[in-house]
Amino acid sequence: MKTLLWTLFVLPLFTYAQSEHTSTADDPGLVSFTYRNQFAKDMTGTLDLVKGNGITDIEFSSLFGQTPEHLRQLLDERGLYCSSYGVGYEDLVGKTDEVGKAAKALGATYVRVAWIPHKDPFTLADAQAAVDNFNKAGKLLKEKYGLTFIYHNHGYEFQPYQGETLYDYIVQHTDPPYVSFELDLLWAFFPGQDPVKLLQTYGPRYKALHLKDLRKGITGTIGGSTSGNNDVILGQGRIDIAGVIKAAQAVGVQHYYIEDESDSSVSQVPQSIVYLKMLTPPNTLTAKEQKDGWQLLFDGVSTTGWVGAHMDSFPHKTPGWIVQDGMMTIQHSGGEEAKNVGDIVTVDQYSAFDLRFQFRMERGANSGVKYFVTLKEQTGGSAIGLEYQILDDSVHPDAKLGRNGDRTLASLYDLVTANKPQSCLRPIGEWNYGRIVVYPNNHVEHWLNGVKVLEYTRKSDAYKALVAISKYKIWDHFGEADQGHILLQDHGFQVNFRSIKIKVLHEGSTP
Repeated sequence: MKTLLWTLFVLPLFTYAQSEHTSTADDPGLVSFTYRNQFAKDMTGTLDLVKGNGITDIEFSSLFGQTPEHLRQLLDERGLYCSSYGVGYEDLVGKTDEVGKAAKALGATYVRVAWIPHKDPFTLADAQAAVDNFNKAGKLLKEKYGLTFIYHNHGYEFQPYQGETLYDYIVQHTDPPYVSFELDLLWAFFPGQDPVKLLQTYGPRYKALHLKDLRKGITGTIGGSTSGNNDVILGQGRIDIAGVIKAAQAVGVQHYYIEDESDSSVSQVPQSIVYLKMLTPPNTLTAKEQKDGWQLLFDGVSTTGWVGAHMDSFPHKTPGWIVQDGMMTIQHSGGEEAKNVGDIVTVDQYSAFDLRFQFRMERGANSGVKYFVTLKEQTGGSAIGLEYQILDDSVHPDAKLGRNGDRTLASLYDLVTANKPQSCLRPIGEWNYGRIVVYPNNHVEHWLNGVKVLEYTRKSDAYKALVAISKYKIWDHFGEADQGHILLQDHGFQVNFRSIKIKVLHEGSTP
């Protein structure tokens, strides 16, 4: 390469956002094209969908019939922001002032172009014309509007040229103060490029990433195309997403936008977010999580905040509960329910909350995370409470008991069956991402690896009818307490827990 090869510094895999107008890999943004069909039909509903995914940073590829001012108002009302405004090449070149005014009205930092008009194959003349136009428009946008112009690759630019590519030519001949770049991972990988090497080579020229993954078995070519349905959940395709993120963090990339062009984007995006969160150091809170009121229930090194069920202290027995290697682990003791060391519970009690946790189980395991545990009931086994079931469905016999699979993984044990698509299932021995949400109106959701697998409403007639035909029918007002402890179950199998965190929800929080 003719340019300086940027050295990767030794940095953590993730660093936290420096301002509210950046996104990170563990708190990513989103490209509006991901939900283009939804935005076209229902702008406000789709913005609510984006917010519901925990995303605040959006790159708009289209205004979907809205004025910049009205769209900005809708974003402000939801605590969202547009950091990048995508426009066509012709508008950038011929309507630069109009583009700059619209971007400022949106509150954007960047103006992005993602396509250079050309006839295949892309030529040196095409690249030279683009360089000239990018430098002129970028200078005007920077000096008059304080905006940064970024160019987004689409694969065709990687035509060979003098031992490098025409993409290299564009980067090398554009003016760094006025022209920056956005790296689309799929459209670099598809024509045979290494996204990590590009990041190392051009360093801080890159301001943003499009996080995308390519279905396994799909091969690409320079200037070729592929179906949007070959966009898969991050981490399940051909691209080394973790390696790219490490390289991007090292050179100071400011925005990490998920782009999923598939017909399954609504279901795939939450699973991609979970994949990114699973890459973060366990038992930590991001800057955004701290700002939003999240608290760790397990710090990775101590048992602080936990005691044995029906006990005043944490149980110490071998085999039993141990804290080791950043995990809270219940060791294998023969597979009987609470017959060894017993369950553990939080010291504090909770009423409405969003609880998230990672868990990993051994082959044949049975365990659970219970909530609204009051410890008032006297039992010979595990303490009583609503239970998010943890189970090896393929081996443990409990999976075939109950009604219609209501004792399987992520189900509300013995009451409501989890509806789990294959995409959210992980092999035994891999980490899973569980989530339980209890809203102030008693609506409850169970999630597994980014997929909502069931929902119900506590204290409703439908809920009471389920209890009446369950093993819990002998307990008056089962699961109806106004508050209770969180419980991790000892069922005699080894299960590891980590990154247990909770956010208290207040009135006005709705599903």
